[in-house]
Amino acid sequence: MSIYKDASYTTSERVHDLLSQMTIEEKIAQLGAQWLILDEQGDHQERELEFSNQTVSRSVKEKLMYGLGQITRPLGTHIVDAVAGVKALNQLQKYLVEETRLGIPAIAHEECLVGLMAKGATLYPASINYGHTWNPDLLEQVAQDISRQARAVGAKQGLSPVLDVSRDVRWGRTEETLAEDPYLVGVMATSYVRGLQGKDRDFIATLKHYVGHSASEGARNHAPVNIGFKTLNDTFLLPFEMAVKLGKAGSVMPAYHDIDGEPCHSSAYLLTEILRHQWGFDGLVVADYGGVELLSEHHATATDRVDAAAQSFNAGLDVELPDDTCAIYLTQAIERGLITEAKINEIVARVLSVKFELGLFENPYTPVPTEALHNEVSEKLAYQAAAESIVLLKNDGHLPLPKQSKVALIGPTADDPMALLSGYSFPVHLIWAGVNASERVAKSIKEALAERVNLVGYQKGCDILTKRESGAPVFPGDVDMAVTQDKVSPVSLDTSAIASSVSIIDDADVAVVCVGDLAGLFQTGTIGEGSDADSLNLPGVQQQLLDAALDRGKPVVVLVTGGRPYHLGRAEDEAAAIVYGWEPGQGGADAIADMLTGVINPSGRLTVSIPKNIGAVPYFYNHKLKSSGTPIAFHFGSQFNFGFGLSYTHFDYSNATLAKTEYDFDESVALSVTITNSGERDGAEVVQLYVRDKVCSVVRPVKELKGFKKVFLKAGAQKTVTFHLPVDMLNFTDASNQRVVEGGEFELMIGRSSQEIESRHTIEVCSGKKVLPQAWHMICDVTVE
Repeated sequence: MSIYKDASYTTSERVHDLLSQMTIEEKIAQLGAQWLILDEQGDHQERELEFSNQTVSRSVKEKLMYGLGQITRPLGTHIVDAVAGVKALNQLQKYLVEETRLGIPAIAHEECLVGLMAKGATLYPASINYGHTWNPDLLEQVAQDISRQARAVGAKQGLSPVLDVSRDVRWGRTEETLAEDPYLVGVMATSYVRGLQGKDRDFIATLKHYVGHSASEGARNHAPVNIGFKTLNDTFLLPFEMAVKLGKAGSVMPAYHDIDGEPCHSSAYLLTEILRHQWGFDGLVVADYGGVELLSEHHATATDRVDAAAQSFNAGLDVELPDDTCAIYLTQAIERGLITEAKINEIVARVLSVKFELGLFENPYTPVPTEALHNEVSEKLAYQAAAESIVLLKNDGHLPLPKQSKVALIGPTADDPMALLSGYSFPVHLIWAGVNASERVAKSIKEALAERVNLVGYQKGCDILTKRESGAPVFPGDVDMAVTQDKVSPVSLDTSAIASSVSIIDDADVAVVCVGDLAGLFQTGTIGEGSDADSLNLPGVQQQLLDAALDRGKPVVVLVTGGRPYHLGRAEDEAAAIVYGWEPGQGGADAIADMLTGVINPSGRLTVSIPKNIGAVPYFYNHKLKSSGTPIAFHFGSQFNFGFGLSYTHFDYSNATLAKTEYDFDESVALSVTITNSGERDGAEVVQLYVRDKVCSVVRPVKELKGFKKVFLKAGAQKTVTFHLPVDMLNFTDASNQRVVEGGEFELMIGRSSQEIESRHTIEVCSGKKVLPQAWHMICDVTVE
């Protein structure tokens, strides 16, 4: 038996043995993937959707004859149940293991950002909901359940989490972001990675989109990013650094855009120097779908696909996804002298190492599932994640709704379960793929509320979209079509039903008006990848509906669902209450209805500020002082800022105490505060610690989150929360592009939000400057007594 087939040898020995036996064709086959419709009898078919109209024509057998690096989303892009999907995947693995010369199995990957993207899997809330929970322990549990479901269908890699730091909420992928703060993103994403990968890292998470994707020009998908390295490092690289160093993430995915003219997919500085050399990353760099091809087709930094492949793999790429459109040309790249076989060997060795460590050679096949993917634990977690992410922004006392109250329900999202899902939920993804799935995927707000209150009537009022269709041009090869297209927006402008719809309010005590988004990729919706906004007005005529409801003179509760915040016009002043449920998934309707009726106490806090005006964007709380203009622009700022959220109870802050005021570079700052639930209901408060560097050699933000803790308190109870802040975390990137801490004064602020500061404290760090080592202290530990 060959050494590589014997598990008693080390991974290194097995890799060396296998690599020595491989032909160049077999090596290159490990650097690509295939996106096929798999069949239980092994009659695998090409997908109808191709990323390009210029691909080399090969049969499925020809694509598999030398082996395969990865199999792209075997269950994730068409309707197939788990049993049939696993049997089909096993047939593919059987061919690779038994009928190719060396028998190397493939890694199957799936999307699993908001739950495994497959039929029958749990439809978890969106990432933006995850962030609004401020509960990393809960997110780790959610990720563990997502991982269980992904493993059950044979996946070994999940294309999540998203670590893009929100900068401009017009960006369609805002729904995929966790927060506008890099530290919060880093903490939450690291918890997600730990949950997804498990202690043994026998399943690998994929950090995306590396890096700065959310800072694009005009908040448009794929658009260039124009920022300097200091901002890149302190804001956008930080969460990735945390997830690599603390979470041991097994994979990273470069982003589509260029940064100052350098595409991420061909950046050796990002993919090798920073990621591997500076951070010690030991996993796989996998391309975003079609990202390599973009170098020649869109960016025009490569002459052709041969050059594009050479540039990406030389820079640090390991596997092209979702297919091998460019990797197939690596033999030509070697012949042209654009890449060496030694470099190919180095990359293949990494791919094989991961396959050995995942146990694929010993266990290439997946047991056929005997239990449903979604179970009672999934149900509980989906509900809890939705419940803890609901943010109450305004309440004049009409919430919670009394059980006897007569409620009029109005709005286009009130009876549409799809309005509770994100773009990377399986049913929404099917729309873009051109597949019609007719089954009702979850309970709607209307159904959940009708179980809890006296619903005197329901009216839709208006549509958000006139139709939901696939086919927006986006892929390489579609450039001519994209430039010359003459498409009309499907957003509805029909106001004809508004007047009659709001008349039902007259018979009610209160109106609940449901407005917001419909997620859909590439303009099949109003939020999602490629569905970027040109304003922060509610899509279509929803504002007119909302205004008409306010005109009836009854209290109006506004419920916003969707992947970004919106301006609500006069409702921000006139509404009785404003609630954001975001994209809460299949448990969202029950969670929201329970929150509206007081069964649960809202504990979500904003992780994206809501700009007061479109002229304020990009707006984020951790801006620099001069961001507001001079004099301060009237339209700058946010009425509802990062960290803000109301509760049905009240929390008092007292006895804020600093252990001492002077610190050396290697110490931690201890700052404690007592939190008391002075209301009559149990609830949770998110205690937040912010820092401002008073004087620095470079311009720094007005404040930055450096610690947080969600604290659950029974009515009348109190707890002492202590932040242990490493002085390392007072760092910034200096003129030499190094993370450093400069001595001097820092202001520490304990707050209930970024704007509601309860106490301020000044510390002084000893003079001088400390250049941080690779293993610097990245986490502010928080203890609760």
